[in-house]
Amino acid sequence: MIRRINDTVIKHIQGNLMTYFFVLLFFMIGISAGAFMSKALTETENKELIGYLRDFFSIVDSKAIDNFSILKQSLLNNFQTGIIIWVLGVTVIGIPFILLLIGLRGFIIGFTVGFFVKQMGLKGVIFSLVSILPQNILIVPATIFIGVLGISFSLMLIRSKTRKNKQYNIVNQFFLYSTVIAVVHIVITVGCLVEAYISPFFIKYLSTYM
Repeated sequence: MIRRINDTVIKHIQGNLMTYFFVLLFFMIGISAGAFMSKALTETENKELIGYLRDFFSIVDSKAIDNFSILKQSLLNNFQTGIIIWVLGVTVIGIPFILLLIGLRGFIIGFTVGFFVKQMGLKGVIFSLVSILPQNILIVPATIFIGVLGISFSLMLIRSKTRKNKQYNIVNQFFLYSTVIAVVHIVITVGCLVEAYISPFFIKYLSTYM
């Protein structure tokens, strides 16, 4: 069973190498742009964000963390992205918007990590590792996978309209497309649980040293 899944995943990646290349490219561009933007903040913007960061650490250090609220917000944010990509995938004009969404996810990560590192140096690197990395080990690959699926499905719709001699069972393909995305959201849910119940533990522990 595991071997069959591995073979299916490898076959999928091999069949969509160019799509993965462009999705990863936009994600990396987003990270780079976010990191650059964190360094290009004005003095006023820097002070505002530093003040917010200090308030955050003081709240975390003095109050109990509402893990369930974090989980709800994380699920909302990540499911919203996944659903938007799913919807864009069933349109023939959704490809650039999917790439922009993936780039935006990279931008947010790049900006956040860049700001932490800029303001706290090595402590910022450590804080990023424990607060951002754990959940994104699951969420980022899952989101990229959904993005590739959305683009692939959109390309299939375009081919079905332009190649009249080639038959596509759109209904079956749509069902498969939707089912796979739903299954991938299980992985995203696990990532959200990590963000809500594991990362805050390390954040609270480290907040006393920040």
